[in-house]
Amino acid sequence: MILKNAFGGSRILPAIAWFFLGVASVTVSAASTTSQFEGNARHLAFTPDKIGSFDTFIGQHVIAPPSVDGETLLVTTGKAGRRQEGQVLRVDARTGAIVWRTSLNNMTMTQAIVAGHDVIVGLGGKRMFAVNAGYSCRSRFPHAIAALQAATGRLAWEYATHCQDMPTPAYAHHEILTPTGGGRFIALDARTGKLLWQIPIGGWSAMSSPARVGSNLYFGTDDLFTHRNDFYDIDWRTHKIRWSRNFTHTVNLAEASPVVRGNAVFTAFMRKDSYDLWDILVHLWKHTPMRDFAFEVVSLDAVTGRLIHRKSIYTRYLSPRAWIHERIISSEIYWKNWVVAALRKMSHAIHLPALFSRMRRPDPTHPGIYDPPLTAWRRIIYVEPRLTKRLYALDARTEKILWTFRTGVDISNPNIYHGALYMVNAQGILYVLDARTGKLIHTEKLATGMVGPSDGLLSPHAFVVGGTSGNLVSLPIRHLGTVDGVDENTR
Repeated sequence: MILKNAFGGSRILPAIAWFFLGVASVTVSAASTTSQFEGNARHLAFTPDKIGSFDTFIGQHVIAPPSVDGETLLVTTGKAGRRQEGQVLRVDARTGAIVWRTSLNNMTMTQAIVAGHDVIVGLGGKRMFAVNAGYSCRSRFPHAIAALQAATGRLAWEYATHCQDMPTPAYAHHEILTPTGGGRFIALDARTGKLLWQIPIGGWSAMSSPARVGSNLYFGTDDLFTHRNDFYDIDWRTHKIRWSRNFTHTVNLAEASPVVRGNAVFTAFMRKDSYDLWDILVHLWKHTPMRDFAFEVVSLDAVTGRLIHRKSIYTRYLSPRAWIHERIISSEIYWKNWVVAALRKMSHAIHLPALFSRMRRPDPTHPGIYDPPLTAWRRIIYVEPRLTKRLYALDARTEKILWTFRTGVDISNPNIYHGALYMVNAQGILYVLDARTGKLIHTEKLATGMVGPSDGLLSPHAFVVGGTSGNLVSLPIRHLGTVDGVDENTR
């Protein structure tokens, strides 16, 4: 009997289709150019190309991992504050010398991807408070998808969007594919920047970069007004939503970039359950702890969206008085911003564009990122919620926690080569672990500052990573230690 599957067309054996999709993913990861976030749907940022040792001062925060294009690296940066801006740089991969540098009028928090003769980045680095057709963005700086000429760095085209563009777009068949901060999933002509098609989505994607496998793109969204926190699978060939799944009481489904392993897609989020007045009074009377939040990792069937596993890896409890105090303080901090966002939402409903006051509250010391991208290697899923200060390794089949390692505050995901796991925390401390057991192999302090919200780039020769110090560091990995018996990176 011939069956229909959600990938379109007919199939006899589902495993055969997934085998070829897996091969395609491996092929992408080994390519010299990047067509999606970190090069593949498992977030193993690896290149077989030769990379030298260097320490180059870029001058702005390096936020995403560099991309490889031939014998050069493409680096994106951002600078927050009163004068918010970003840059894209082409750097010689052997010497660290800057080939060209292009300044942009907003932060570039995406990884650069290569589309033909152009380099594609997204502009925007501030959060918004509602999905409201562009009237609810916090940032006063422009939001756009931009293409730069790969040879010169000159602007080739720019497509303005409603709200920030922080997820790294995907590139397929001459199309730039990305969710935006304005409640849309868009496809642009990679050669001209012209809008080809778009799909309304029930929220914004903050930093959930689409994981692409075949014609499927997986990512998460948030909407604080409607509490519609949806995870999507969009088919870029048919321009339709294959499936979506809502997760209630989540607050940052739009942050973690998901990974795909086999026939399952994995993502993570923070859940904040609500209490009614009676529950609060009962907890006060009995002096029993209340849940402040819980971090969860979920796996979904990549074809149907069916929930496979849901694992809570960390839960924080507060006393009733502390819980109430935390909620009051949070409301007090954000009350004025919520009022402005609500007014914008109402004004848009009656077609009155109301652009209210600028948000002058300074950025926090640590970015508001709770769930960095996930990483998938062999049969292990790695996730590191910032507030737990730990890296968790989970069995991909059962989501059982295999081991944990205390890293300190971190907003980046790990990377793996030859069985050795590399990660750098917020203090610029590099940890090299055995990816299977979590055993510490090597540690040292780097001159990067905080790294994230993504990992560094690995090659057989070097580990390349940048951070808030503005330094792009490439150090040889020979002296960092190896894991015996592991001689591959992609399986």
